[in-house]
Parts: sequence; structure tokens; C-alpha cells
Amino acid sequence: MTEELKLVQKCYDPEEYGYLYGFNREIPDFELEDVKQYMKKFTPASFKNVMAISGDPHGWMCTEENVPKVEETLSIQDTLAKRQKQQEQKRKDAQEIRKQKEEAMNEIEKIFKDAPRPPQKLEILIKASKAVYDPANSFRDNKFYGAGQLFIITEKSIWYIINNSSEGNNRKINNIEINDIYSAIGFRVDYTEDIEKLIKIVSENNLYKEKNRMGELKNL
Repeated sequence: MTEELKLVQKCYDPEEYGYLYGFNREIPDFELEDVKQYMKKFTPASFKNVMAISGDPHGWMCTEENVPKVEETLSIQDTLAKRQKQQEQKRKDAQEIRKQKEEAMNEIEKIFKDAPRPPQKLEILIKASKAVYDPANSFRDNKFYGAGQLFIITEKSIWYIINNSSEGNNRKINNIEINDIYSAIGFRVDYTEDIEKLIKIVSENNLYKEKNRMGELKNL
């Protein structure tokens, strides 16, 4: 299947041309003839300072100003403007998600700040859990470094677990036994749906599947 034709960034010249765009695939000669008036066949010799160039300075390319003319002439549907708009929307969406996560985490920290820290074993909590949230897999992926966070939901409680086993950590304050090597700080509050909603935002709903909850932590 032929890839949909579009113009993509090929090269950047900070001194003269700015961003230069070329086709993402070869096109027939008759189509190239139609747009040659808006494009130029570049070589390294085409630039005042080729050492300042990033990207590939070879081939038929056009400046950003001429991109719409080439796209219109060849009836290109996947336009640069459309892709830039999509990228901008993705950037805004990502910023909004980061903002929501930061606000949710601030609320969580307030809720758990002075919560009780009864001694417990992580294995027991996992076995009793209804859900286990691991934000960005931080607990699973940083277990060998003694770092990461977990949120464990049981029938009546929510536990905020902070692995506190890194070199230099004060393990004397830990109240959660992970194994003979690792331990953590664990805060417990009564369960509410509102707190779990905040946790879902922070963790992006990253749940351990029920059948794999112990398996995720088996190497701890």
C-alpha cells in the first residue's frame, strides 16, 4: 500500500532558508514538474554555511512559506498545517493532564500527611487489596533501587506506600515490610471514592490486574 503523500521536515538552515520540507516518498516526474516552481533541488553547496545545517541538505525541498502551494497543487490532504494543529492540541492536552495530576497529587499529600502509619507487611496488603495503583510503574520499575510509590485499595482503607529503601534513606521510620532487604513508609486512611478518584488521576488508572498483583511484586 502506497504511503499517503505529505511534506515532512527534511532540513533546517538557521542562517537563510529556515525549515525546509520534502516529500515523504518518491513522486512521479510529472507531479514534480507541477511543483518545481515552488521547490529547489538542494545540495550542500546551496547553503551559505553548511556546517550550521541540521538534517539532510540534499534533494527537492521547499521553504515553509511555499508548503501550502505545493500541497494545494498536488491535492495533499495530510497538510503540514493540519499536523501542526494536531501537535499543538496534543501539547495542550498533555499540559492539562500534567496540571490535573499535580493538583490531584497535592490533594493526596494533604490527605495522607498526618495519617497513621501502622506496621504491616506489603504481601498481606496486596492479598487483601481490591485494587493496586502504580503511578507510571514507579514502584515496579524502581524496586531494585528502593524507590517508587504504590496506592493500595482495600475494603475499608487506602494505603499510600512509599518505598524507602534507597541507600542513605532512614529505614528506621519504615513501617511496611516488603522483604528482608526492602521496606517502605505506609500511610493509611479510610476509604472514600473521592480519594480513589484522585489516585486514578495521578496514576492514569495504571492498575495491576487482579491475577497478577502478587506476580508484579514477586521479585521484591
